[in-house]
Amino acid sequence: MNAIILAAGKGSRMRKDGYSTPKPLLPILGVPNLERTVWMLHEFGIEDITVLCNSEFLEQYRFLQERYRCHILHNPIYRNTLYSMNQAIDLFHDTFVIEGDLVLARNIFSRQDNSFYYVMRYPQCEEDAWHPILEGEQITSFQIGYSNEPCLLGVSFWAQKDCPLVKSVLREYFTEENFKNDSIFWDDCITSVLRQIPIRVREVSSSDACEMNTGIEYKFAQEMCSKYFQNCLPFILDYAREQAIRSHRLNFVEDIDSCTQWQEQLLDYLGDKSQEGNLSRSPTVFTCGEFPFMAKDTQTGDYVAYFDVAEASHYIFLRRLFVAQEARRHGIGSEIVRYIKLYAKLFNKELRVNVYDADAEQFYRKLGMKPYFKTLRFPMEDLL
Repeated sequence: MNAIILAAGKGSRMRKDGYSTPKPLLPILGVPNLERTVWMLHEFGIEDITVLCNSEFLEQYRFLQERYRCHILHNPIYRNTLYSMNQAIDLFHDTFVIEGDLVLARNIFSRQDNSFYYVMRYPQCEEDAWHPILEGEQITSFQIGYSNEPCLLGVSFWAQKDCPLVKSVLREYFTEENFKNDSIFWDDCITSVLRQIPIRVREVSSSDACEMNTGIEYKFAQEMCSKYFQNCLPFILDYAREQAIRSHRLNFVEDIDSCTQWQEQLLDYLGDKSQEGNLSRSPTVFTCGEFPFMAKDTQTGDYVAYFDVAEASHYIFLRRLFVAQEARRHGIGSEIVRYIKLYAKLFNKELRVNVYDADAEQFYRKLGMKPYFKTLRFPMEDLL
């Protein structure tokens, strides 16, 4: 499975609004939008990513190749998306095709057996919106224009079994005349195969994603993502919500009573390891701005770990992480930290962790974390 990102547009409407940076590279929460999309594709399990850009901005896209090994293809002159697909036609197999101006608050990528378009009810639909007409679950035609019904979003998936026919039809459209026609999109060729392959739809919420073609839409995109990232709660609970390529062994859930019990187990564990014996402590109370979660094994349904996340203005703080003794050495702790790290990156914040003992320090160091502060304490005998 791979992804093709179409980022070779002129962005003429954005330029009129005073933005000189290519739309896909405009920052969302301080991070280039396309970089955020790459992170979400990696989390989903796709590493094979090709970006189609305009030669004028080629150097600005190089960092995606250097940091994430994305393949960068460029159009020597501006052409439409059909021309971009001509550049990438041989890469078309089990493929997500993503428009570069797509902004994602939530990771919407999902694995399906059939080809499908993502659709959304736009808060303000444009006059050139594509509304799919369905018979049962299959698209049979498109209605173009204003619509209150779900319309195409800038991402679709094309199953391997359907790609030979789609590529064959695309090649028929590859003419110099069509390449120069700004009113033609690569999707136009799909209308001729709607009766031959089962193309379905997958609806997402307007709070999950949007497109940005104007300065107003760019501001909306920033507000949408800021709202989703007000705190870590929706992001953490979204884990394993979609069927991903990367296997998810865990679900994260809110269960305050269980979190309290596991917090007590953590303190007992630390007390047993300390030279002073059991540590005296107050009852567990989770403060405002602190979010405790339980990690549940998706196969057995058993709780296997507990973790607690707090948020500060400039960093995300993993205060506690405790994995059940029998569940250790199975990558559970690493899976939890990896996902919280993604949250911190998407929020453009540093991730810090609380380290209680030498074992925890070794664990975090193996994950690439580096010392920042040292914890100092008064020994128990000095407090008496």
